[in-house]
Amino acid sequence: MTLGDFSSVVQLGVGLHAGTALLEAITELAESPLSRRLSRLYKIAETKLKHQRPGAQDLYDQASDLIGDLEVKKVQFFNEYKIVVEVNGAVAIVLALLLALISFLFSETTNFVIGLMINLLSLGPASVSLLFLLSRWNSNTAHLRDSVEALHQRLFNAV
Repeated sequence: MTLGDFSSVVQLGVGLHAGTALLEAITELAESPLSRRLSRLYKIAETKLKHQRPGAQDLYDQASDLIGDLEVKKVQFFNEYKIVVEVNGAVAIVLALLLALISFLFSETTNFVIGLMINLLSLGPASVSLLFLLSRWNSNTAHLRDSVEALHQRLFNAV
């Protein structure tokens, strides 16, 4: 094996880490399902309040509180995302430097351990960071999702 054999994997790694660092859409992908559901429940609670249904004010207030809680969770998630961006940006730079080094040492032979380390560095951190972000979102919003489900039940079981 030569170092040149790993240039494509490192190129992929640079793109993957740079893309992950710039992929602000992960915040939207994580939060949008819960946000849309809560928005729909808020509108239903608002409609019940306008029609002066019994208990509608309590349901409306609960929906409003949950929207506020969701906004706090979004800010927390974005702060965690910024840390991941810094890490992935740094890894992308390291990989770009490694790619430059590989271009100079293209025909140098390497052993299995170095090849494995290059592959892990190229593909691992971005994948781990995305899984980390999604798991943090899920764990940080578990109680909020339960509360949204309880609001849903109250809204559709109320008269």
